[in-house]
Amino acid sequence: MKRRSAIKNTVFVLGGVLSASTISTVFQNCVAPDPEIGWKPSFFSVEQGQIIEKIADILIPATDTPGAVDALVPQFVDLVVKKLIPEDDQKQLLEGFTAFEAGCNEANGQSFLDCSAEQQLSFLQAEEKSFIESSTPSFFGAMKEMIYRGFFNSEAGATEVLKFDPVPGNYDGCVPFSEINGAWAT
Repeated sequence: MKRRSAIKNTVFVLGGVLSASTISTVFQNCVAPDPEIGWKPSFFSVEQGQIIEKIADILIPATDTPGAVDALVPQFVDLVVKKLIPEDDQKQLLEGFTAFEAGCNEANGQSFLDCSAEQQLSFLQAEEKSFIESSTPSFFGAMKEMIYRGFFNSEAGATEVLKFDPVPGNYDGCVPFSEINGAWAT
């Protein structure tokens, strides 16, 4: 059974206990956006959401494994900022977004979304270099951390990209001693 199906089934079982707003929130968070309509951020503006999608796609592109956009990381970032980040930090993040766009306009003469793929990559590399050399927090550093954290905690990142070994693992109670070549010390 897929995780989303399990969550939906749990919600139906607990339906008498949970409020309608809680149920709708769970359903909204479990459904991928319609590809024709696209994703509309709940905290960021649509343009800022598109920038987050582009940064996520550049940092973790889809290859033979899903990328950050496939794992719905931009939606994760939007939800985390809206629900978990304190209001003062939200303001700093929005100010950082403004500075990020201004820096891109200064470096390339256009907004981040209007830049070519090479310009976007070059600008992000410059942002990363300044982030590494600086001791102060930056917008790019915060975005990069949230994107990587979101991706590697997603189902796709945890099971298809990272090595996945479910703990405690399988229990085989009756294994011939010759197959295990000895017993483990406790």
